[in-house]
Amino acid sequence: MRTPQDTPTDPDALLRYVTIASVDLAAARCTVTIDEGVESPPLPWLAPRMGEISAWLPPSVGEQALLLCPGGEIGAGIIVGALPSTANPAPIDEPVALIRFKDGASLSYDPDAHELLLQLPSGATTVLASDGGIDVIGDINLTGKLTASDDVVAGGISLTGHKHAGVQSGASQSGTPV
Repeated sequence: MRTPQDTPTDPDALLRYVTIASVDLAAARCTVTIDEGVESPPLPWLAPRMGEISAWLPPSVGEQALLLCPGGEIGAGIIVGALPSTANPAPIDEPVALIRFKDGASLSYDPDAHELLLQLPSGATTVLASDGGIDVIGDINLTGKLTASDDVVAGGISLTGHKHAGVQSGASQSGTPV
């Protein structure tokens, strides 16, 4: 196998099409295959954000990408983007923002329909943790069972602690909650 050192430095080769060969998540580096048989040393990839706001979207093996080589030096390269390919085609052909995961889960936003959609594969779970509580504005439609570990309050009436007016013993029904 040839190495980048075996390949002449080409100052005009600032941008190269590459394929991700390996990914080291702990080091935030990956190697890429350049041309046939040339594998790079571990290189960083460009992340959308890595400051007070972080967006972690590591590349995956087999993904085609673009490599920026300052001065034509492969060893100084930075992977700056990914490209749709036959092996990894564009996930949709609509003007929708989409993140799709390898298990089929997806998060999308359709600005024309004003719809935010989180789709999970069968058997997946969702955890939404918020110590300060969760406010939902708008209607909620639920299919399935709702389980609460504490009280449920609707219209100011407690499900577990409400009392009924007009209660009579026997077969009579009680009045509405008070």
